[in-house]
Amino acid sequence: MNRLFLIPCFAMLACDAATETGADTAVDCGDPDGGGGDTGDIPNVAGAWTSSFAVAYWDDNCTAADFDQGSEDWVGAFTITGVFGSYYAEFHDFPDDRFEAGMDRRGGFTMTGEHVHEAGLIYANFSGLVYTDASERSGIDGAAFLGLDANADTVIDCYARASWSANKSGL
Repeated sequence: MNRLFLIPCFAMLACDAATETGADTAVDCGDPDGGGGDTGDIPNVAGAWTSSFAVAYWDDNCTAADFDQGSEDWVGAFTITGVFGSYYAEFHDFPDDRFEAGMDRRGGFTMTGEHVHEAGLIYANFSGLVYTDASERSGIDGAAFLGLDANADTVIDCYARASWSANKSGL
């Protein structure tokens, strides 16, 4: 059973080694299907992104101070780091909030983590489909959920649901 754990570790090391050796062939360790393939060309998610967050539903019964429709202002520019099977994301203004991230070979993407907010601890999930648009830009379109634990009892006291989209910086 422990040997199975080593497979992703060796894959990550091989990817790093191939990238650092300056080999003639391009190595793209974040692109799960390579250039094309049976799933289309899923873009490499590693890199810098900008995102937007449009609240579709806000918990009107929320009585927590400082958790309102302006509470998602921390959601913006972020960077995804790692290789397929081992990603994480950090929002630029909050590098201590490390989000675990994953993507499947068909472009389904999700990242989940915690954000320390003045109203309490926010548990957050951002999920969507990674794609390349007509102008050759990589994007993610999906949804987000923010759950606030206002009194540190691990119970979500207030929440918001939203549409969420992100565009990769550069081409």
